[in-house]
Amino acid sequence: MDLVNTKGKFISFAESECKGNSELYYKLSKQVSGDDTLLKIAATAKAGQPVPNIFLAAVHYLLLKNPGNGLAAYYPSIGKKQVPEIPFPLFRSFCLDNEAVIREIILTRIVQTNVINRCAYLLPVFSKIITEENRPATIIDIGTSAGLTLNFDKYEYWYNNQKVYGDSKVIIKSKITGSTIPALFPITQPIQKIGIDQNIIDPADTDQIIWLKALIWPDQAERFIAMEEALKTEELKKIEFFRAETIPDFEAVILNADKAHTLIIYATHVLYQFPQTQKEAFDAMLERVGQSRDFYFLSVEGTESLLQRYQTREIVIELTQFRDKKKSQTLLAETNGHGNWIKWV
Repeated sequence: MDLVNTKGKFISFAESECKGNSELYYKLSKQVSGDDTLLKIAATAKAGQPVPNIFLAAVHYLLLKNPGNGLAAYYPSIGKKQVPEIPFPLFRSFCLDNEAVIREIILTRIVQTNVINRCAYLLPVFSKIITEENRPATIIDIGTSAGLTLNFDKYEYWYNNQKVYGDSKVIIKSKITGSTIPALFPITQPIQKIGIDQNIIDPADTDQIIWLKALIWPDQAERFIAMEEALKTEELKKIEFFRAETIPDFEAVILNADKAHTLIIYATHVLYQFPQTQKEAFDAMLERVGQSRDFYFLSVEGTESLLQRYQTREIVIELTQFRDKKKSQTLLAETNGHGNWIKWV
């Protein structure tokens, strides 16, 4: 990956994702974008991986494992206090001192964020479908990581500072902009929950959980609290997990779902990591499944094809439905990467 491209990724990450969400990572990403030495390290990330995310997570991961390091004090996730910025000379020195291990991390690990707050848009969509279908449901999460968003029905929800659903230590908060707070339907039908990923995160594996936490932006304390509580949820033990690396692997799990159930498949910020040929193969697989059974597919992505289809620059929440072998696609809402705000159509 050339440095100009890598530089652009850090600038885009800062302006499009961090601005207004994480002041620490906004400033840090802009500084990294101007440092060729750090860009060369970051550029070694595997193809398809979001470079700024995995590079910054690699540093965060090392600090979580070594909280006594001087740089760790400037990470609120470790120092437990908010700071205006991470001193760049100290950050840069840490990266150079640990260059070999950082390169190893970003070459061998993948970005598997479990952003629980994305449940802010999952619950309204899923509760409506399940209530309308009024029968047991099977829900399959593509790129599930630790499966935390599959327990969307077990969390507590606040929209526009109003509690509207649930009673849990896992609290989901979102702002509804330009639209009304969506209807949330009590889910009384049985749900079978299935998570698929090439690398399932085991809640009992301490190192894997540290990596999962490293992917959280360090100044977002509520996300750490939500993850800690979600990992304790008893329902997590009831999820069926399947390791799958290829499209035929996905297809085999999907086709095995009970045909008497409402089938809902979803992917949040996963498909953008697929090479174009794999994305096309995934779409073709959904088409094949749609010829053998009815189902819903919820996609939440910021891929260029979706942005062009709906003439937007925001993350697109799109629902695809296959019924009687016919496909329909509907734009449900726009959001940001963490579901902090949602604009329903």
